[in-house]
Amino acid sequence: MSATSRRAVLAGIGTLLCMQPVLNPAQAQEPLRIIYPYPAGGAGDAIARMFAEHLKMALNRPVIVENKTGASGVIGVQAVRDAPPDGNTLLFTATGQLAIQPHTTSKAGYDPFVDFAPISDVARTEVALAVGGQLPVRSLAELKDWLKANPDRATYASPGAATAAHFAGMELARAYGVPLNHVAYRGAPAALPDLIAGRVPLLFAISAELMEHHKSGGIRILAVASEARTPFLPDVPTFAQSGVDVVAPTGFSFYAHSRTAPASVERFEKAIGAISQLPEIKTRIQALGLQPTGTTGTELARHLRTQSDRWAAVVKASGFKLD
Repeated sequence: MSATSRRAVLAGIGTLLCMQPVLNPAQAQEPLRIIYPYPAGGAGDAIARMFAEHLKMALNRPVIVENKTGASGVIGVQAVRDAPPDGNTLLFTATGQLAIQPHTTSKAGYDPFVDFAPISDVARTEVALAVGGQLPVRSLAELKDWLKANPDRATYASPGAATAAHFAGMELARAYGVPLNHVAYRGAPAALPDLIAGRVPLLFAISAELMEHHKSGGIRILAVASEARTPFLPDVPTFAQSGVDVVAPTGFSFYAHSRTAPASVERFEKAIGAISQLPEIKTRIQALGLQPTGTTGTELARHLRTQSDRWAAVVKASGFKLD
């Protein structure tokens, strides 16, 4: 980090630290673990690490990011649920992990509205659909024709089962009346090589993780599942603009254990909120292809409830269950 960036962080958060309760010496030496329930290498992982870098200074304690993967993110979420509520563990996760997953299985083992305290929503994006550069389609209309002509190859990949990307694929299949086989990968970075090589023809993933290869020509993003076009891909239409009703917003947020002391939750909320507003952080998040946000815990709780209700209807209509 440059000296200028460091001064910006300290100036932006210094007042906050003076107002917040001081950590006891033991806790100050205890690392703050940020559990990210997905593999390393994606946009969410990069955001988790940039916040960890700044939280280390803001809280004056060690901060580490732990990629605790497995069971479509459930293992990482359960690790935070089972951790002592002592202010030493945070969850950083995609919206769908708490808004979608509990609707797909009775074995998730966590209730997003009971087990976790919302801290801040820090970045938002949307799911997009990409095809391999070798596939002879350049629009959703052409894709529909190709799928009907090649039913044996009608397969799509996603970063995992019961994700927003997974259900976006199911919604497209239902809209087109074409069966689509789903292949769940351990994150978009694991699926991209197969998409580029043509081993899988379609990939639904957050647009931020597809942009670089789209711009280089290795893949083509056909549509984004947002209400409006993303400023990061102004030439790519939304699904609605292409005549298909698929909307799949997502984002990344911080949560604490619900029994964490209110003073600690407030300290995290104010620190993360202040970091979210730093020009350097906004620039770095935008460079990844996401919109920086930085909400309060109350705003995040409201957003999570809205998204949970929306996805509950989508999951019910799909008939999908992980059980």
